[in-house]
Amino acid sequence: MKHFLTVVSLLALSASAASAAATPKPAAVKRPAAKPVVPHVVFLKYKVAPADEYFGRLKLSILGIRNTIKDMGLKADADPAHAAGSVMGAVGLCEDAMHDWEKKYPADSWIPPAILSLERLYAKVDSDEARAHAKLVMVWLVHDYPKSAPAKIGQKELADNAVGVKPAVAPSASTVAGNGNGDGPLPIPAR
Repeated sequence: MKHFLTVVSLLALSASAASAAATPKPAAVKRPAAKPVVPHVVFLKYKVAPADEYFGRLKLSILGIRNTIKDMGLKADADPAHAAGSVMGAVGLCEDAMHDWEKKYPADSWIPPAILSLERLYAKVDSDEARAHAKLVMVWLVHDYPKSAPAKIGQKELADNAVGVKPAVAPSASTVAGNGNGDGPLPIPAR
């Protein structure tokens, strides 16, 4: 009987070993390697700045930046003689906000058109300081966003030396009102 129990035990043990060999072991779970900690690196969560985030010393939102450029442009159009004094300070703080915006969201697609609008505003102001700023802003646009549509405009204008140049003298009121022969206003061309 002892011999019988030994045989049964050996059979059970060999059956157990055979079943263990036939049953594949579950693959070891691979855990992803821990990400290395990189000090002083900011990982951007968003590409586009949220409308309720504020930038620069004035804490302007992206809409505030756009509105400031638009309002100062209207002011420069309405009173070009005093535009240098009234526009340059406000626009300088707006530009500060734009640099902060770009620093935090460099891939934001609204930045290149905003920079071009800023350059156009500086170009409206008839002062050497404004023309110098216009050129610097256009170089900023072309340098930081070379593949954007506004930068393509900037590249062409910089190549043509059309940025930061004093504008040509505006036509006089008499040439605008008439065709120069005293015949009245110029006809509107047909489409």
